[in-house]
Amino acid sequence: MLRERINHTLITLYTYRGRDTMQYQRMKQTRRFGSSLPSWVLINWLLLLPLAASFGQPINTVFQRAFRDSIPTRPVTFRWVAPAVLIPVGLALSPDYQNSHFDRFYIRSEIQDKIHFRTHADDYLQFGPMIGWAGLSLAGVKGRSLPLDRAGIALVAHGITTILVLSLKKMTHELRPDGSDSYSFPSGHTALAFTGAGLLDREFGGVSPWIPIGGYAMATTTGVFRMVNDKHWVSDVLVGAGIGLLSAEVAYHVYPWLKRKLGRHKSVSR
Repeated sequence: MLRERINHTLITLYTYRGRDTMQYQRMKQTRRFGSSLPSWVLINWLLLLPLAASFGQPINTVFQRAFRDSIPTRPVTFRWVAPAVLIPVGLALSPDYQNSHFDRFYIRSEIQDKIHFRTHADDYLQFGPMIGWAGLSLAGVKGRSLPLDRAGIALVAHGITTILVLSLKKMTHELRPDGSDSYSFPSGHTALAFTGAGLLDREFGGVSPWIPIGGYAMATTTGVFRMVNDKHWVSDVLVGAGIGLLSAEVAYHVYPWLKRKLGRHKSVSR
């Protein structure tokens, strides 16, 4: 009797293992992103194009401004390094490398094998950095920009993030790890969280180093939870983080131009 139970248990385990292996192979076969090399290269260069503008800037350039109204418009070169690393690494992890431990399929299997819980915390943590940004602004903490300009920069940054994320999701139709839909790439939760963390760092990083640390900790945790919940591949999360940081930096360049254009328009209409 005991031997029959043991045999039944072993058969059940091997059956489930076989099902998991078959599902894993099907997910590899149904992936769509990376099937077109020109598209992969185009997306890579479009996202990294702003990096070219950063070369030649002094590493310690922090307070250079285009206007006299305290809008910081020229971020230090180091601030471009993070998205310049995150986005290519995320794209490099997207293809399926046979018998490799350096692709999204292997990393996903390792996470799901070793972490066995689900959480909705990522749905709330994605807003954490921006809540901190808004709280410090409402509390009257002095940032690097005037309050009205600060709000405008945040609006531009989130607009850039939204456009990039939604456009890429529609272009790639990447299947989520759990198979729930085809809008996996890139991670919108992660992109939103890192946009807020980048803004928080740019505005209030000089007040206390713990402020950006807290923002980036919440953003990173958001990305990790998206993978733990089996909603995103590691490539989705890395590229989403890069997009968020990139959008925050680009906003400091775009907003002064928009403000100047709007100012001229108002003066002409008068």
